[in-house]
Amino acid sequence: MHSALPRGNAAYLMLFLAPLLWGGAFVAAKYVVLELHPLAAASLRFLISFLVLFLVLLFWEGRAAFPRIRDLPLLAFLGLTGVFAYNALFFYGIGATAATDGALVVASSPVLTAALSALFLGERFGGRQLTGFLLSLLGMLTIITKGHPEVLLTWEIDKGGLLFLGCALSWACYSVAGKKAMTGFTPLAATTWATGLGAVFLTVAAVPYYVLPAVTGLSSMAFWSLMFLAVCASGIAFVFWFVGVDRVGAGRAGVFVNVAPLSAAVWAALILGEQLALFHLVGAILIFGGVYLVTRSSRHPPPGYRARPRGSRAGFPRSRFLSSTSTAVPIKQV
Repeated sequence: MHSALPRGNAAYLMLFLAPLLWGGAFVAAKYVVLELHPLAAASLRFLISFLVLFLVLLFWEGRAAFPRIRDLPLLAFLGLTGVFAYNALFFYGIGATAATDGALVVASSPVLTAALSALFLGERFGGRQLTGFLLSLLGMLTIITKGHPEVLLTWEIDKGGLLFLGCALSWACYSVAGKKAMTGFTPLAATTWATGLGAVFLTVAAVPYYVLPAVTGLSSMAFWSLMFLAVCASGIAFVFWFVGVDRVGAGRAGVFVNVAPLSAAVWAALILGEQLALFHLVGAILIFGGVYLVTRSSRHPPPGYRARPRGSRAGFPRSRFLSSTSTAVPIKQV
């Protein structure tokens, strides 16, 4: 199966298409929340998404894909932070602010992840990382205040932007916990089970807001937007990303993540008629500059660094589909 995977240009095309689909999620969600409560929309999206990912997981990993009971607390935390919290905030936020604003604020999540990793995992966070953190923070404030920082004095700020800041924080928590999960799970398995447990949490929270006429009476635009979110922006995009990273390596693939907020801005302009303002450009430059500084690899490893052997723990074998170049982090769900 592994030899049949796409190589070269086909793999890079998949790495480009995945964040292109993730960017489209910001636009599709706009249509869904017009007709469904945010929690109901998030619940339906991830129930469908889990079914898609679960079938893929069974196909690639077979019976080894099932976690052990003692693994459930960690997977539940991943579902609580990366799926439940992130997407509840995402769907509430998308109904309160522009898709472009939300996408740019969420783009800061790698910086927040690095800060939390330094705090809880003891990872390096030196002067360059601190500078990048401050740059990204300034960029987020530029977006949230729409280029008018004086509104911070009166708290007349974009509430939707703050909700998306919560998205970025919840994703950072998910990513830090995901680093621990990746010592025993493949990215596909961790993402699938986190999606399933997160869908359960979302569904429990959404029960009071499930209105049968609203669900069964969705307009065609809202219905296909929901299908796009569940199948394309979650299922297909993940598979594309998984295949692409496997073929070209996590280092080369990482740069393609930055396509997501840019594609969201383009989709929002073309479909929703949103217009880019100067504060979008300034905020984007600050955020991406900060992300670059924080995530840029050092020329030499830090003192005391010791590479961790590849492979999984006994009892949870390595995926047949993973090569030595595969990513060791959970996949982003937008």
